[in-house]
Amino acid sequence: MDKFETTMANVRSSFRMLYVFNRRILDLMKYIGKKYNIPYKGGYSQFSNSSPRNNYGSLDNWAWHWLNMYLYEFVFFRDNTRLSIILQSDTGMWDSETDKELAIEKDKELAIEKFEKTEKSKTKLIFVFSNDNSSYVNLKKLYKDEYLKGEYTGTFETTENGKEKMYCMVFDINEFTNKKMTDASLTKFVKYLNSNDIFAINIVDDFQ
Repeated sequence: MDKFETTMANVRSSFRMLYVFNRRILDLMKYIGKKYNIPYKGGYSQFSNSSPRNNYGSLDNWAWHWLNMYLYEFVFFRDNTRLSIILQSDTGMWDSETDKELAIEKDKELAIEKFEKTEKSKTKLIFVFSNDNSSYVNLKKLYKDEYLKGEYTGTFETTENGKEKMYCMVFDINEFTNKKMTDASLTKFVKYLNSNDIFAINIVDDFQ
C-alpha cells in the first residue's frame, strides 16, 4: 500500500472512530439529563459554525465547520435552572507552547501544526450552572484562559457582563469512563453546587 492509500485508510478509520466518540458523548449527555432530571434543550458549536447544509455554505469555510463537536455546548434547562456541559474534545490549541504567537495570528484556530501533540493534550467536560436563560454560554472570556488548558481540572466561578454568576467544574473525560465513575462525577458537581448554597440540581436514582 502506497503512502496515499495509507493516508486514506487512516482517514476512513478516523471517521469511524469519530462516529463512536460522538455516539458515546451523545449517550452520556442523555444519561446526564436523566440523572439530573433536566431536559436537553439544544446545543451550540463554540469553536466553529455549524456544518453547512441545506444548500448553504462555501467551500472556503473552515474545515472545522464540518467537525463542530471540537468544542461544543450541550444545554439542559428546567424552571430557570440552566446547565451547560461543554465538550472540549482537544485542548491542543490552548496547551500550545506558542500560545502567545497564536494569540496574534488572525486564524490561530487553523494553525494545527502549532497545537500541542495529541498525546499530551486532553479531552474535557466543563459543567456550567447558572440561572441565566440566555441562549448559550459566552466562552470568549475563557477562550485563552487557564481553564481551557489540558492540565486544569477543578472549579471556578465567573460572570459575564454583570449577569448571574456561573458556577463551573472542569472534568477530564476519563472521569466518565463507566457508570460508576460517571455517577461519582455527577455527585461531585452537585456537592460543589451545594457548597455554594445551590440546591436546584439533584441526583435521580430511579429513572426510565
